Amino acid sequence: TTFNLTLQSANLTLTIPSTIFSTTRRTEHIMMLMKHPSPSSWRLLAEQSVSGIKMRSSNYRPVFSMTTRAASSSSSSSSSTTMPSTTIAQSKFYTPRDQRLGNDSIYGEIDNMYDKRIKRRRRIDPTRELNYTPAHWDRHKSVYRRMKHMLTTFGSSPFQRLLFPDLFISGLVAGGLTYYNEFLAMDAASQIWMDGQGVAAGTTAIALLTGFRLNASYGRYNEGRKMMSDINTASRNLATNSLMWVTEKKARERMLVLVKAYSVAMTFHLNNKGNHNGVRRCDPNFDEQIYAEYQAEMRDVFRNDQDKDFVQACKWFRNKDSVPIGLTALMRRIIAGNIDQKDALNRELDVHVNKLLTSLGGCERIQKTPLPTCLTRHTSRLLFVWSHMLPFVIYPACGPFFTLPATIAISYSIMGIEDIGVQLEEPFNILPLRQYSDGVYDGVDFIASAYSDDESEEGNGSPNG
Repeated sequence: TTFNLTLQSANLTLTIPSTIFSTTRRTEHIMMLMKHPSPSSWRLLAEQSVSGIKMRSSNYRPVFSMTTRAASSSSSSSSSTTMPSTTIAQSKFYTPRDQRLGNDSIYGEIDNMYDKRIKRRRRIDPTRELNYTPAHWDRHKSVYRRMKHMLTTFGSSPFQRLLFPDLFISGLVAGGLTYYNEFLAMDAASQIWMDGQGVAAGTTAIALLTGFRLNASYGRYNEGRKMMSDINTASRNLATNSLMWVTEKKARERMLVLVKAYSVAMTFHLNNKGNHNGVRRCDPNFDEQIYAEYQAEMRDVFRNDQDKDFVQACKWFRNKDSVPIGLTALMRRIIAGNIDQKDALNRELDVHVNKLLTSLGGCERIQKTPLPTCLTRHTSRLLFVWSHMLPFVIYPACGPFFTLPATIAISYSIMGIEDIGVQLEEPFNILPLRQYSDGVYDGVDFIASAYSDDESEEGNGSPNG
């Protein structure tokens, strides 16, 4: 079999001759690309196959075609099949601002039973809260909250996440122990159980360890929340000061757009799904789908596909560069070009850009540095052993009928604390980042409109003034 492969980009068309694919390994690689084409695979193929040519994934547009020709030594006739071209993934999860019915529509399905949380699509998904309103706080502090929380126990995130395999295995151990002691043991002396006094001290230590881990994880969650609040505050201040002190109108408008784009870029920088939780990492087109969502959100900000900043931001994302850092560099270029303004005011503008970068560094510190993994693993091992020893301890007190439910209830109470700590350890997976970026967008637009209205009133003047 011989191959003719054509890779097309915005400014380059490269045809690779069939003689390059002489090995079986290359042939298998081509067939794999036809099933799961991706820019990274194209780049790998081009770099391996073509001497002196390096192709970057940011330049690719997904126009991919291959023609196969079956060759026969006994006949000169051949049959050819042309594979269809693949097109870029379209945005499936982002709703443009002009098509939204409400603030919650940016996340799709909302679970109203749990104070308007994001609906969990899978059993293993964590709880993801939305921004609270006064109505949420009224329900949160309701005197009936304990009854409601008990009724929703089996649908809660900790219970469903622990249901399998943790609680399932603990239940199997408890059920097997009960069956042996009741039906297989010949007498009381042959029954299997443990003295509870010897395990009590270990249970206390495990409870303290899980509590410590939860506190450490909440510290990370709280710090991440504060960093996002600092970004929100710095964005508003930068927008306000830009309207006051940037002298050129085009530069002012460009600065406001970059401020709004920065919050979107932070969402995708801190969460590789861009907070689009419906996207699955196992999807072979995962990278393309995330890029489509990113491009749709940025298009909503820039409102022009030909905008040079929009093109640059998309290129950075394709190259897996730090888009937030790139956007702050563009902001500082605007400040540096603001030569008609006083240096002191330009320095004040730069202070707010520096706050954006400081918050970015703090968020990256949380994202890239987990709690010591030895602590996490040691806690998991102790909980695994403890939960499986528990039925042997409580069997003498609970008897054959209550050993199983008591084991599951006690295991859930302690292991649930540890599981919540694991979820809080990665705050940018559960914080409503897209609501934060939408808040920056709305805040900047409102500041601009308020400033514009004030200028128009001053320009019209009063007949008696």
